[in-house]
Amino acid sequence: MATASPSARPPAGPPVLRVDGVDHLAFVTWKPRATVEFYTQALGMPLVHAITATGWVTEDYPDFVHFFFDMGAGNRIAFFYYFGLPEEDAPSDLMHRSRHLAFHVDTEEELLAWRERLKGHGIRVTRPLAHELIESIYFDDPNGIQLEITRPLRPMSPVDARDAELTVRALTDVAESPRPTVEALWRRKAELIRKDTAELIRKDTEGAGL
Repeated sequence: MATASPSARPPAGPPVLRVDGVDHLAFVTWKPRATVEFYTQALGMPLVHAITATGWVTEDYPDFVHFFFDMGAGNRIAFFYYFGLPEEDAPSDLMHRSRHLAFHVDTEEELLAWRERLKGHGIRVTRPLAHELIESIYFDDPNGIQLEITRPLRPMSPVDARDAELTVRALTDVAESPRPTVEALWRRKAELIRKDTAELIRKDTEGAGL
């Protein structure tokens, strides 16, 4: 069976671009010893890589060490230690709770076992808290970063994705208004639902030839 020569084959189309998960998340630490002990001992994450550099982006960029822990599934968490950099003030409680990192486990048994392990390392950890589709425990690392271990209460479904689409469409509209409120978001979401429902009825009617 004859095959086309490379020059006769049609050119390949552009590649489909899609990121494949998280390579690493990066934070700053002023406590490298406590950070290494916390992630390797309390969380059992191997230290897998470190970069040492004098400067980087600009001439006045501080010397640093950038070290990585393996979180599993090809994901890593990394920290910068900058030589001579003064420690920043702690964020507000709201920003501390909002900017967090959540690790996944599959079952309630795993979640409870992690809670006991953390308590065994002297780490303050919340009781399991259920919200929407997940149940989680929360605790801080030595740098004041809030961490979460979470398990699914049920799988995410197409209904969840559709609800998220409507919610965020409403949010993007309301957030650009002079006085955004959650009540305004709910009203806008209801408008979008009514509009989309009317459009579906119109298409069904046209399709049925009515």
